[in-house]
Amino acid sequence: MTISRIESVAYGVEDVPAGIRYFEDWGLECVERSEHGADFATPAGQSILVRSSTDAALPPAVQNGSTLREVIWGVANGGTLEKIGAELSRDREVKPGADGTLHTQDVSGFAIGFCGMAPARKPVSGKKGAGPSRMNHPFDPERRARPMRIGHVVYGVRKKDFEKASAFYIDRLKFRLSDRATGLGDFMRCAGTNDHHSLFFHIRADRAVFDHLAFEVRDIDEIILGGKFMKEQGWKANTPVGRHILGSNLFWYFNNPCGGRTEYFADMDLMDDDWKPRVWEQHPGFAMWMLEKADAPELQL
Repeated sequence: MTISRIESVAYGVEDVPAGIRYFEDWGLECVERSEHGADFATPAGQSILVRSSTDAALPPAVQNGSTLREVIWGVANGGTLEKIGAELSRDREVKPGADGTLHTQDVSGFAIGFCGMAPARKPVSGKKGAGPSRMNHPFDPERRARPMRIGHVVYGVRKKDFEKASAFYIDRLKFRLSDRATGLGDFMRCAGTNDHHSLFFHIRADRAVFDHLAFEVRDIDEIILGGKFMKEQGWKANTPVGRHILGSNLFWYFNNPCGGRTEYFADMDLMDDDWKPRVWEQHPGFAMWMLEKADAPELQL
């Protein structure tokens, strides 16, 4: 049962024009615009749908206001799709869509689905060791980010529901645990990726919420140039630039009018079948380093 990646996400948004402008500024390609909203795509072939929060076609929201309404996971083949449908149908309703996508809910109430993977729209590079040679090629990037793919999604789940929320993905959907931090949460990766995490459940005391969606960019230069461009367009950064401890990825987060946050990330740890999950009895911390908050607004570029 190989789930490979996040294939598509759908937002329900109160201010649809602002949501569309945000993802345009974020660096995504808008492939379709209509009275229903807009569809964006990554070069890897993933989709980001911006819809009105009142759109009856969207699954119910687990929280008020603009938020992520559904995550569709991409699978390697039709046999895997059938196995997932059979497994989840044992204790929950699984609805097939007209395009064959399976729709259901996880144990926390978040809407999820499963479908076959779309082909890449453009060549995708950017992993460790990738990139063009610098021989006779001066560094002269576009002064903004162009995300290559969606890397991971993060939810907050209630403390009392945390264990069953995590077990649903690990035991039934065959996600793999990378790191477990007591009092913080579980970092998991789907079986078809080597990324440190495709999904993170953060423990909360009170309620289930969507936290953020993360987009991989080439490197630290693109993170900083992309974030600087976002701020110039009037969007607000949620953190300084930094490097996480768990996952080791470089990051910069921004508040998203579509709900939650988005993250530019690069240089994440990669795990193979030999990786043994780490269990941290004490939370190791959010970041190895972050640029000083006083310097973050301008970054002195």
